[in-house]
Amino acid sequence: MRRDSLLISLLSLIDDPDKSVRGSVHAKLTELGEDAVDEMERLVPQLSEKIGSDYLSAFISDLRLEHTLNKIRSYLSNPDPLLMDGLLLITSAVKPETDKVKYITIVQDIADDMLTDISDKRTAVENLEIFNYIFYKRVGFKHVDESVTKRENALITDVLDTKMGNIFTIPLCYFVLARYAGLPIYPVIAGRSFTPAFLDNNDEVLFYINIYKDGLIFSGKELELQHSPRVGLDKALVSIYADHLNYLFKAEEDKEMMKIMEKVLECFGSERYIN
Repeated sequence: MRRDSLLISLLSLIDDPDKSVRGSVHAKLTELGEDAVDEMERLVPQLSEKIGSDYLSAFISDLRLEHTLNKIRSYLSNPDPLLMDGLLLITSAVKPETDKVKYITIVQDIADDMLTDISDKRTAVENLEIFNYIFYKRVGFKHVDESVTKRENALITDVLDTKMGNIFTIPLCYFVLARYAGLPIYPVIAGRSFTPAFLDNNDEVLFYINIYKDGLIFSGKELELQHSPRVGLDKALVSIYADHLNYLFKAEEDKEMMKIMEKVLECFGSERYIN
């Protein structure tokens, strides 16, 4: 109860006319950590007579977003962060209720199925054939919405639920599952586009993969003659995911989501990987 009393006291001052008071209150609420945000939401009804519930809810949402943005910055400062963690952080910025454990479990369960047959004793091509069969046939991941116009095919969590994604999210699911299955499949960045490639033990490209044609293998010689291609890190894939969501929200003219994505993209700096 002492915690509730403290939060109520602080929240009652968020619209104080004194700017310095508002600043101090904001700093203290931020200092209390992300766990306190859920408690604040629970206390909204008790404060509705003092502060408009819409204003209070917006303040709490902004505070939650700040915590998520800090996590994104921390993620990007990590030299070798996990791809799935980054994708879920971006998703959480626009969908705070995201159950991260649920989606990590979904990915792990699919990967465990793959690992039943994938083996170091098999060739790269054999392992990829197993991976592709499970990804496209058994699990049923499918490309839809090539124009990137539907939100349900754009959020990685929705795609993991339905197995239907767009031209960006199906490749991202492919990369995520490759990580969990232990296959060295990474994006090769050429200009402002990317192509999946299977790497050898020296991080050199063995062959390229056409994810849009059920994982078809191709040589990629034409690609290698263009734009000085380079192997991209998982951070590049997370950036691509954020950029593609920003594109979608702009097309929808969703100003609230656009503001959120503007803040998210600021965390990545100026480098971009897609047109």
